[in-house]
Amino acid sequence: MTSATAPLTTATEAKTSAAPWRRRWMSLAAVGLVVIVTVWFVRREFPAWDELVAAVDRVNLGLLGLAAVAEVLSMWLFARQQQWLFSGFGVGAPMRSVLAITYSRSAMSMTFPAGGIVSAAFAVDQFRRIGAERATAVTVTVLSGIASIAGLFVLYGVGGGAVALFGAVGHSGAVVTTVSCVLVAGLAVTWVKRRGGVQSVVRPVLDVAVVSTRWGKIRAAVRTQWIEIRSLSGRYWAGAIGLAAANWATDVVCLSLVGHAFGLHISIVQLGAVYLTIQVIRQIPLSPGGLGIIETSLTAGLLVLGADNATAAAAALGYRLLSCWLIIPIGLGAWWLLSRRQARA
Repeated sequence: MTSATAPLTTATEAKTSAAPWRRRWMSLAAVGLVVIVTVWFVRREFPAWDELVAAVDRVNLGLLGLAAVAEVLSMWLFARQQQWLFSGFGVGAPMRSVLAITYSRSAMSMTFPAGGIVSAAFAVDQFRRIGAERATAVTVTVLSGIASIAGLFVLYGVGGGAVALFGAVGHSGAVVTTVSCVLVAGLAVTWVKRRGGVQSVVRPVLDVAVVSTRWGKIRAAVRTQWIEIRSLSGRYWAGAIGLAAANWATDVVCLSLVGHAFGLHISIVQLGAVYLTIQVIRQIPLSPGGLGIIETSLTAGLLVLGADNATAAAAALGYRLLSCWLIIPIGLGAWWLLSRRQARA
């Protein structure tokens, strides 16, 4: 009996030990493929240096400044969403601290490998330092992500409905869409609450997680999160989703203003389609912050919409400058200030 089972056990162990290496090689192969495609695209479609410089020289600095303001507002709305969720749990989180944490974690997610995980762990630790219990800090971090996804769906749902009813919209349509998102989100959450509350939607998912896991600590953590989620009233869900929708909308407006600053006259509806594609691609962790991938994808999308190579590349690089590259040093500076403040405390 022993001699018969030994080879089987050895084979199983070998298969288990080989699995991480297989996944690692698959990941490396995927990254290599992306790098090859990116390099091919840059060599084929990226404009000559003098053409790019000429496109930058023609930029409208006023519109570019408005785009920067829109991106700052987008970051503020993200921080306000987290502060709003904390207020739903009775935690008075100072806006200055939440904003510093928001910039810091954004910089981390853009620069570190597995930046999303590092960013979330950092946020939980910092939220605890400003007075939140661990369970509340974890819950707000999770719910902020859920609300952000819901806000993106609401934004595109309302935007798609507006296009279907009224045709293509301009910049004013973006404002109408943002306001509509807040109203629709409020109505949706109110309806869910009357139908049995948010817990009636979330609980089946959590129950599956509790049943499927084998570890008592994870079961206890899920139950704790469930208790925290149940305690959050509908109006805080509505506010979080509305703020998330406004956060996405101002980022789209930033992209639109950057495009117009470089002479790219494309409707916000078309830019919205490109933007949605970018957000999907951004979730694939092939490079820190989507470096190289987002720039290439955005340039390709603008080329499809009819932009010339130089204008498309300049607009893509300008948007990434405001939405990523400038946020990194600001976030690192905010992280340094938070570290100093905590060292003095």
